[in-house]
Amino acid sequence: MPRHEVHTDSVKIDQFDDLVGDSALKGRENIVIADKPLNKDYLDELAFNEEPVTIRLEPSTDKNAATWFPIWVNGKGAEVFINDKWVAFGYLPVAVPLVVKRKYVEVILRAKIDNVTTEVLETKTDAANDRENRVKRFTTAVHSFSILHDKNPLGNAWLNEIRRRNM
Repeated sequence: MPRHEVHTDSVKIDQFDDLVGDSALKGRENIVIADKPLNKDYLDELAFNEEPVTIRLEPSTDKNAATWFPIWVNGKGAEVFINDKWVAFGYLPVAVPLVVKRKYVEVILRAKIDNVTTEVLETKTDAANDRENRVKRFTTAVHSFSILHDKNPLGNAWLNEIRRRNM
């Protein structure tokens, strides 16, 4: 467990490979397995996601940046620990230390934007001039924040793994 705060901008996000040609774009799906049977590992993961974590959302550098960010899980607004009870806010304020459940931190970690650009490359062959499309994707995080306190010794590794993933 780190003795100092961990800032999410210090974790690099994995990037997608470029997609070259039309065939690379066809038949590409992300497969999600649903309806897993309940087991101890799954129940442990649910308990892990209910643990309290102290965070601070960092302000944006945009001129008219939002001072509150919406965070929801399964239709329920982010729960903040205030006056010895959990209060559902739905919107979290910027630059204020807050105790929230880990599942809401995961939503912030997974919130990413893919910027997509296409380059048209001309390839010259003996038969004809062909064009090839190269699709470039760059993934960035929606929010930057710091984890000020996390009691769980697995918390730092969890943060790095979730932040790093580009899906």
